[in-house]
Amino acid sequence: MCTNTMSKAKRTVAAPNKADSTANPTAPEVVEYMTPFSFSGETQEAAGRIYRLPSRADFYTFRTFADSLDGFALRYNRANEVMVWEKKLSNEPMHVIKVFGIFVKTKDNPSGGATPGELYNLLQDPIFREQWDEYRQEAFRVMSLSANTDIGYYAAKSPMPLVANRDFVNQRMWHEAGRDEYVIFNTSVPHSAVPPTYQKDAHRNKHGPYIRAISKLTGYLIRPWKNPKSGEVEGASLTYITQTDPGGWIPVSLTNYIATKFAPNTMKNVAQALPKFRLWFKEQLKAGTYTKDWDLTPEWWVEDGSDDAVKNETVEFAIKKWSEESAMK
Repeated sequence: MCTNTMSKAKRTVAAPNKADSTANPTAPEVVEYMTPFSFSGETQEAAGRIYRLPSRADFYTFRTFADSLDGFALRYNRANEVMVWEKKLSNEPMHVIKVFGIFVKTKDNPSGGATPGELYNLLQDPIFREQWDEYRQEAFRVMSLSANTDIGYYAAKSPMPLVANRDFVNQRMWHEAGRDEYVIFNTSVPHSAVPPTYQKDAHRNKHGPYIRAISKLTGYLIRPWKNPKSGEVEGASLTYITQTDPGGWIPVSLTNYIATKFAPNTMKNVAQALPKFRLWFKEQLKAGTYTKDWDLTPEWWVEDGSDDAVKNETVEFAIKKWSEESAMK
């Protein structure tokens, strides 16, 4: 998301006492997160609220969550391209949708390959996204909380007629692990600069009414893709996972069904955007006018650099299933 405004923020190490902020109306409000795991980083005070930053351990927790197949049911499979899973949670009306796709060169698609770094840059870039994100109506960075955390606004056009548009205010976080692994994920948070009435207040609903939707957790896990036979890296894999409440009147059963059906489009849109983005991005960097503010010093998931604890369950499942299907032909 592109930079819009920056606010001065005060960083504190310890989490504040929520009871104190309730008793004192002038005290900042402590943001409550809806993610399936807690954040363990420092707190940051900004715009009258206290936000929690992620630690490296939290990014690893997201990686584990995105990679796990526990409780997921496979709903769609296109061999050597994409898989879609759905997971039902107890006492949760909205299902978790997970998509896995690979980006490799083939005879039929010689420009279809990608490096993990190219995928990461495509998903981070806010400018070229206007050309490939078909649902994007408006998006901008509300403020930065740290070198790898910001709060952004995203307004999406409805993919269906007679259904209102949706908008989100998300805390977005990213991590570069090294070895060509990257993570980007978000969760919805409040911010005074973009209240639920933002579209009406700022644009008089010129694109129609908007309903504030909630991303409990949405994110990407980017990894190298190795040829199952040779073991050589020949592309990249992308895992996309989301649990989103669109709000409004749409029945939950219909929302879950639509989310599962639309999920493969995520990989399709990314694949179609990559060749043009690759050329465009190279030109921007050469011109020297492009701001690439998401580069970080890589930090591997575990201290000793060992791979023993770092699983790749989804990748291994895809390799096995696609190999079995190929052998049956």
